[in-house]
Amino acid sequence: MAAIGLLAKEAADRELLGLMLGELGHRAEGAGRLEEALEFARERRTKAFLLVDGGGADAESLTRELIRAFPLMPVVVALKVRDASRAVALMRVGAAEVVAPPWTPEDLKASVSKGLRFQGTALSVASSAPLSRSPIWYALAVGLFLAAGLGVASLKRAEANRAAAAARVDRWELPVRHPAGLAFDGKSLWLVEWFTQSFYALSPDDTAVRIVRHLTAETPVAAAFTAEAMWTVSADGTVIRRMRDDKMTPLARYAKAAPNCAGLAFDGLYLWTLDARAKVLRKHLVDRELSVLATYRWRGSKPAGLVFDGRSLWTLDAADRRLARYALDRPEEPVDGIPLPEYAEGDYIPTGVSWDGARFWTVGEAKDGRSPARLVRHKEEAR
Repeated sequence: MAAIGLLAKEAADRELLGLMLGELGHRAEGAGRLEEALEFARERRTKAFLLVDGGGADAESLTRELIRAFPLMPVVVALKVRDASRAVALMRVGAAEVVAPPWTPEDLKASVSKGLRFQGTALSVASSAPLSRSPIWYALAVGLFLAAGLGVASLKRAEANRAAAAARVDRWELPVRHPAGLAFDGKSLWLVEWFTQSFYALSPDDTAVRIVRHLTAETPVAAAFTAEAMWTVSADGTVIRRMRDDKMTPLARYAKAAPNCAGLAFDGLYLWTLDARAKVLRKHLVDRELSVLATYRWRGSKPAGLVFDGRSLWTLDAADRRLARYALDRPEEPVDGIPLPEYAEGDYIPTGVSWDGARFWTVGEAKDGRSPARLVRHKEEAR
């Protein structure tokens, strides 16, 4: 159980988040003002801060003050209004995680746990009286030298193990031949297969098939998940919002809202589509018409996928075998990219990409059209 400093101006927010933290096994120390939160942190040795942005409180300035007072303590911000640009701004000033509304125990647990895992370690210096240079002193010095050598060796072994784990790339053959896309719902990878008009929910641990859903009147080409719904795109460009239930029950249809769709992504506020023929990224408002707010030229060769990793948009280029990253506030030019050497041999063509919170996954179709499709879990990349 960890003590969490809870800073929220409104009492109702403190009560709700305090109950959620209590259910997760943490002890919440609620405060309505910054001074109270700092006092709690000093007296009760809190391990992290959770603060609310909105309701009269500016989390950006509060985050700066908290980090200034406690540089090694993670700050998690809970937004009262969905705003992707606001989330990015908070991360830039030092927030470890940002939780979007509606707040749920699952989202809160993931964000707080991640913040606690990356908590820093404080170092202190203590003075002591010098030891006399007796045989005991020399024996202690030799012991410390040997211990340091063993410690360095252990660190080198640990670093080698981490490098080996990071370099490992896993591949699986799938029970389909014509994949069109990939999406992650928080628990399973959802494979979109256009030829059989089906969705396959796969375990990210061993790619075992958990669920199969066949569509009879649609040819799916892309999918994405939000907290409340599953979004799919058909070959004719129709976008469908569905319930996240066993039947994928349709809730709304948006005819021809995503023509020639090569990828679909949700950034927490807007829906994004990638047009393979026009080679443009479209930013949609989630309203009754999926209104297009902006259109951006895509400068790759052959678009094959689109995904949001929590901070940036990434597109998959099947011709260049490369992932390109785009900032949400400047999606017209790629910031950087990641090559995909797993497709260098040319036997498979990447057709979809997803992000599970730690790693990229891609799915590829065999060039001969007869071999099973391949799922690839890529090594984690520093971003």
